[in-house]
Amino acid sequence: MSDDEGGFTSKEKRIVLIACCIAGFISPLLTTMINVAVPNIIGDFDLSEHSGGWPIMAFFLSSVAFLVPMSRLSDLYGKRKMFIFGIIVVLISSLFSALSVSFEMLLVCRVVAGIGTASISSTSISMIAQVYPRSQRGLPLAINTMCIYIGASLGPAVGGLFTDMFGWRSMFLALIPFSVAGLVSMLFFKTDFRTSEGEPFDLKGSLLYGVGIVAMMYGVISLPELFSPVFMAAGAVLLVAFFNFETKERYPVLAVNLFSGRKFRRSTIATLLNYGSSYAVLFSLSLYLRDVGGMKASTVGLIILLQPAIQATVTPFAGRMSDKIDPRYLTTAGMMMMCVGTALMITLTVEVVMFKVYLTLIFTGLGYALFSSPNTNMIMGSVGAKHYSESSGVISVMRQVGMMTSVAVVMCMISIILGTSDAVAGHPELFEPLVSSIRYSFVVCFILAVAGALMTWFSKDNAGTEGSVP
Repeated sequence: MSDDEGGFTSKEKRIVLIACCIAGFISPLLTTMINVAVPNIIGDFDLSEHSGGWPIMAFFLSSVAFLVPMSRLSDLYGKRKMFIFGIIVVLISSLFSALSVSFEMLLVCRVVAGIGTASISSTSISMIAQVYPRSQRGLPLAINTMCIYIGASLGPAVGGLFTDMFGWRSMFLALIPFSVAGLVSMLFFKTDFRTSEGEPFDLKGSLLYGVGIVAMMYGVISLPELFSPVFMAAGAVLLVAFFNFETKERYPVLAVNLFSGRKFRRSTIATLLNYGSSYAVLFSLSLYLRDVGGMKASTVGLIILLQPAIQATVTPFAGRMSDKIDPRYLTTAGMMMMCVGTALMITLTVEVVMFKVYLTLIFTGLGYALFSSPNTNMIMGSVGAKHYSESSGVISVMRQVGMMTSVAVVMCMISIILGTSDAVAGHPELFEPLVSSIRYSFVVCFILAVAGALMTWFSKDNAGTEGSVP
């Protein structure tokens, strides 16, 4: 069957889309639901405000380290198998997260959850692209993207509700029914995709990538510690070695020639800038509204529901339009919305103005909705079927690295301005330093958003120079 002709029944397409959408909903939920529970975790384990970010970072570091290897393993052993494996790992890690008796145990569970999420994320978009022909991908990819963003944005509401009612541990138990639903759905789909069956696994390349990306990102999130530049430099050296090694490897863990395609290269960089500029909005608003505004976790979660409402409304429209018009117009408009949202964050003060908070959520919601599904459609349309898993993995890597970078910028500013030993809740004298750290953080995020807008606008292909990879 050809890529454009498909060959799958409508029922099979629906099964794959449902399973991938459930998984797409779970993955970001694992991250964002813990945002509003950070003050509670800090209190239970007697941590500093800065340390409260590590359950988020441990998950990110693990998932980004395993995304590329998991993409390759799915090509070797089957995308369906790796998807099911990831769901099971997420289910088990969620259970043990709820049973954590120490902060260290919670961090280990978050690392394991990151591995499971990497397995899911590296296969979901790939399987959707595999069962839907190119001319029909816009809407299913938009629906999948919508579920990812709804999961990301509902996370604070789910986390806040369960934290206030039953304690922060209970929010992990809320993931179990969704994990079971995703697992059962995929069991009804019998076809597996092995595009590289029989080829060897590139262990050396996987190690170079994993250690390199973790070292670099650990350096970023550890700023302004003196050792941070050492880790960043070591990570950069290892990643350069990884790319050099992969160009000579017969069976690479990542086909680095994908980046020779102009559309692929610029769209993936734009993904990094999109998330790097905006992901910390929810993290920062959660701290701001809880610590400075004195709101309950459930109240903060309900306020943040405004963002998924915008995304759920606009994302399907953007997905459909990306099949009909130049997606560049949609992605650039999305990045412009992010510019406005991050600019609004720069204007926050100790006096909480809810109208400003609502505007921020509206503009970032529009930014995500207009940018992501058209951008994903461009990326997946620029490669052949053999590279769907790798491309799916690269999208997820760029998304996760962007998320880590965004939160790392905020954590760094908190460390510089507020310090790493004090909790803000209940200490009004610390409100101004916290708000100042958020404002300075979003000066950086605003610059990233502007760079992303320029990247998307000037990504138009010249005739004959698209560089798509078959």
